[in-house]
Amino acid sequence: MDIEKIRKWLEITNEYKKTDFWTKVLEEKQPEGFVRLQDQYPKYDMLQDDYYHYVIVEIPGVHAEELDLKLISKKEIRISGRTQTFLPNQTEVRVERYNGHFERVIDLPEETRADLLQVSMDKGLLFISFPRNVEKITILR
Repeated sequence: MDIEKIRKWLEITNEYKKTDFWTKVLEEKQPEGFVRLQDQYPKYDMLQDDYYHYVIVEIPGVHAEELDLKLISKKEIRISGRTQTFLPNQTEVRVERYNGHFERVIDLPEETRADLLQVSMDKGLLFISFPRNVEKITILR
């Protein structure tokens, strides 16, 4: 491939579309609003009740021993691991699920400590819970 021909084509495309999307991609810069799939994986929900925060993370096909869970600050948990294809010698026809190394940092709503985290796994879901700062909660009687 002639890289100069590609660059010229990109200049023409960028001029026509009034954007520099492809130029940013080639320069390994993230265009505004562009999100890579591995930046979104794994997906999670965060819930709370009167006394606990709950984080439920989807990680199908990943076993507990393949995960690394670390409280990297008082308000951030990092989850990392690796997903693998179930049929490695087959031809891919369509692939929507992410395979490979993943890492996600989850911002917590309040500070916690590692010794307060309760972690379990069931049916492809990682459950993390930790107590809320109940001193800040007003209980109405």
